[in-house]
Amino acid sequence: MSLHIVPLADHPEALPQLAAWHQAEWGFLHPGGTVVEVAEELRGHLGSAPIPTTFVALVDGEVVGSASLIEDDLPERPDLGPWLASLYVAPDYRRQGIGSDLAERVVEEAAKLGLPTLYLFTFDREDYYARLGWQRLGSESCHGHPVVVMTRRPRTA
Repeated sequence: MSLHIVPLADHPEALPQLAAWHQAEWGFLHPGGTVVEVAEELRGHLGSAPIPTTFVALVDGEVVGSASLIEDDLPERPDLGPWLASLYVAPDYRRQGIGSDLAERVVEEAAKLGLPTLYLFTFDREDYYARLGWQRLGSESCHGHPVVVMTRRPRTA
């Protein structure tokens, strides 16, 4: 297995697949939202600005997952940011370390940018992120759904 993690800007043909995955996984947070709207949001990750950006996991050239670095991800906590968001790995490729590699790539990018703190929220993967070095900050609500907010400090040079 040959894993490569690249910016979505370097692999824009992955955008439709990512939009479909993201809508299927998190569409319940935006009732009435569409794959087209998700794709349009991801299109904003193709620019030259460091945030927002999305990284794509490729295994032997096939798109198998993604993770994003964004400014805002939890409307209920506008005081927090930036965020690791939308970490997704296709079901056939889970439990192979790809998700942790994607998360770490976002953390590395945050470190390169000199960001002091990163945040994420999760519905049910607190233990997973804790194993990756994230710490629980507290409980919140995201569009009426309970979530756990976690934080991590990127290691800067």
